Amino acid sequence: MQNEDTDTPVVISIKKSVHTDFKNLKEDASSPLSKRENKDIFILAMCVGFRKGSCIYPLEQKEGVVRFEYLSDDDKSIINALAVHREGSLDVLLNKRKVYAIAEGYASGGIPHLKDMVFSGSYGNFIKKLEAELYDEIDKINND
Repeated sequence: MQNEDTDTPVVISIKKSVHTDFKNLKEDASSPLSKRENKDIFILAMCVGFRKGSCIYPLEQKEGVVRFEYLSDDDKSIINALAVHREGSLDVLLNKRKVYAIAEGYASGGIPHLKDMVFSGSYGNFIKKLEAELYDEIDKINND
């Protein structure tokens, strides 16, 4: 199998139209995500987008939010796993641009959902909602 594109992006982006929501998640003092690193909000938004089945792919207008060098090995593993799941094959890992484009799509799709979760109530409500969703996922895994 031929490797189409091994270049990883220097900057990971989101859809330009959701960038303001991304900034609000990070900068609004009432947000439990305020003062978090961009990469953490990106990964959380990506996971929420995946969970909600909300992916904007491919992105047309982008806004950079995370430098690739700031991603940890765990972050990269989550991104790779998501791409493999979406494509149904390990072959997608040979095309890093596609892997990261998929991650950008899920993060862009997840930001509106994350914004709703964060700003629909108090700080405790967001944490409780997130915890409940995580427990639901664990139960699904344990019951399969």
